[in-house]
Amino acid sequence: MQPHVFEHLRRLPRHRSGLPLQALSLNPGDVVNLAENGNRWGPAEAVQAQVLMELTGPGAFRTYPAGDGLALRSAIAGRRGLDPGQVILGNGSTELIGIAARAMLLDGGSGLAARHSFEAFGLATQAAGGRFIQCHATATDVEAAHLLGAVQPDTRIVYLGHPDNPTGTLLERDALTRLALELREDILLVVDQAYAEYEDPATYPDASTLLEHRNNLLVLHTFSKLHGLAALRIGYGIANPDLAGLLERMRCPFNTSRPAQVAAEAALQDEAFEAFSRAQNLAAREAFLAEAERHRCRVSGQAGNFMLMETVFPARELARDLLRQGIMVCPADGYGLPNHVRVAMGTPQDMDAFWKAAGPILDNLGCGCS
Repeated sequence: MQPHVFEHLRRLPRHRSGLPLQALSLNPGDVVNLAENGNRWGPAEAVQAQVLMELTGPGAFRTYPAGDGLALRSAIAGRRGLDPGQVILGNGSTELIGIAARAMLLDGGSGLAARHSFEAFGLATQAAGGRFIQCHATATDVEAAHLLGAVQPDTRIVYLGHPDNPTGTLLERDALTRLALELREDILLVVDQAYAEYEDPATYPDASTLLEHRNNLLVLHTFSKLHGLAALRIGYGIANPDLAGLLERMRCPFNTSRPAQVAAEAALQDEAFEAFSRAQNLAAREAFLAEAERHRCRVSGQAGNFMLMETVFPARELARDLLRQGIMVCPADGYGLPNHVRVAMGTPQDMDAFWKAAGPILDNLGCGCS
């Protein structure tokens, strides 16, 4: 029996994992993985070569990584026109969500996000001892007014997925500005832009442009998505220097590995691969929308590298049926969407395989029909 002192941990929710491949006697290599929102075209060859060089170099395994990650932070800052002191590195952007929650909820309070938002927001809030609040939002829409209206006197942190996972919702520039400027000044606004790199830089409403207008703003990015480095766990946050310095006090030493730092720095230099991946994703989204319309399926999400598809039968059953045919998608029932699955965009071959398996099921049993 566990000591009584740990009983409060039983109240914490667990991370929701996908359907187990082993239960269906499937090998990962035999599955088209459209559940993890990774880049099916990546990582770039130049990045892979750099990592292999790092792993085979002298002292590769016995030498600690740069604890401050200065080279990578400087590369990120140079790319974005910032000071390195404004950049904090994380073991994926998810670690930084946890750091922000612990920093703001040391003395209690609540964290707030829209319904159906990225699960890490709630997990981090509750793990830090805070109360998690979800404001009104549909699967396809969230507004600044929803978040602002749900703020409580004890709210210390507000999270926004931009675009959000799994819904693909995105605030327009005016709405994002309103949220940043009208939110109480003592609240930390965390804008998770993990999928921002998939959007057109000329039109994407980047929250980092609001740093000069709001001190308590943390903007998150990751190398897991567009750059295809999910296995290496590397992400970063951008804030004003004072806030970034304070959050550094919460960061574990050596939280990012040498291979991860090297890979991320190389990825930043390969803008051609970024543009290629962005174009491939856009083509995949357009083709998916056309095929979904042909099967009379309702899909939502205007951003990112995934689509949220509604069905009239339990999403987990659809996900299991597809997995038996070697196609992995993410059932969204754990997000309060029992009849939705999230489908990541992949290569034309990936998507052909998806529709070959999903089309007959959807045609026979029905989608969320318009």
